[in-house]
Amino acid sequence: MSNLDHPEKVLIVGAGLGGLALAQVLHNHGVPFELFERDGAPSARKQGWAVALLEAITALEELLPNETIKGINSTSVNHDTGENDEIAFVNAITGEMVGKVGGIARGVSGSIIRASRDALRAFLWRANGLPITPNKQFTRYIEDEYGVTALFADGSSSRGSLLVGADGLHSRVRKQLLGSSAQEPVQSQYVPIFGELDLPREHYEPLRRIANAVILSSAPGLRQQIGMLSMDEDRCKAHYFWALMIRCNDPIPLADWVGKATPEELYDFAVKSSRHLHPTLNGFLNYGGSQAMIQPQPKFQELVPPETFPEGRVTVLGDAAHAMIPLRGAGANTAILDACDLGKLLIKARAESRGYLSTIAPYLARMIPRGREAVLASRAAGDEDGDDPAVYLTKFKREKQQDDALGS
Repeated sequence: MSNLDHPEKVLIVGAGLGGLALAQVLHNHGVPFELFERDGAPSARKQGWAVALLEAITALEELLPNETIKGINSTSVNHDTGENDEIAFVNAITGEMVGKVGGIARGVSGSIIRASRDALRAFLWRANGLPITPNKQFTRYIEDEYGVTALFADGSSSRGSLLVGADGLHSRVRKQLLGSSAQEPVQSQYVPIFGELDLPREHYEPLRRIANAVILSSAPGLRQQIGMLSMDEDRCKAHYFWALMIRCNDPIPLADWVGKATPEELYDFAVKSSRHLHPTLNGFLNYGGSQAMIQPQPKFQELVPPETFPEGRVTVLGDAAHAMIPLRGAGANTAILDACDLGKLLIKARAESRGYLSTIAPYLARMIPRGREAVLASRAAGDEDGDDPAVYLTKFKREKQQDDALGS
């Protein structure tokens, strides 16, 4: 066997936001890759509601064409309204707003993009003629001195120089990579209940007066998110999601119950658990009723990355490496930062005619501490002191991460 037994290309397993971001970066800079995804289309499986792009958008702007960045901007939940996305932090009991993030023109320091996750995934999937191989269920890989081969459930395989697992929380790549030392995701201290519904103008306008993208509210023992996903052209109604998140010392019994409860039971529990909140923050529940309850209900699970990963031809990014609860909007941002960091290293290695294996150590040196910090900071945003919305706002904010450690 020689080093000519495989092309110098990157195999990416998983076309979530992190895998797609890495593929777009490599595609834009001429780095050969193959992207494999178990879904047949970007809309095949719901992966969440909306993400607030903060530090990630700066990293993408450096590596992608202006037209692609404009396309990402168009996935904003406020794209059709012409307004700049904003997030408000509110006392869930009094309704008092303590501060906002965003609300300024895109591209200006401090701006955000509150992107529809479905729209963002669909855009990254289709933009720039990105080559994707869908309907590919990854099973395992075989690594040797000269390359790595990805094997799929349909009996096919592909060989490359490097394999990147971007295959989510229950990553098969991570499990094989870490073997018996691989940790399983654990239940968060927060148990969420989700709803999704269309609101008429009289119900959504009070919410938009607080924030046009998402309201993050807090009170003793709970956090709440109320976010717009889209608005009809005539503005007669808007599509919203909401999440009521309950903090528990022992969350597993409640999480198990939520997983088995009927929509009617979930709705009754949500009404009872939020009846002490400000009317603006619970009144819309009465409009949606039990028909608004999501089935099955998503779970909040966490995965703190280990302090070390193997430095071979296989690595992971995003939720496959680290998973966090969405109290700081850090999950998608961290996955995209992983993708951009690895992408920059691969671009540089190709330009210098170095093997891609040389990129793994510097990538891990950046990914692991950032991932650990993001998981723990997201968890800390749910601590008791964050029941005060002013403290919650402070814990949400962070400086945009720079690429000084990697250079330009």
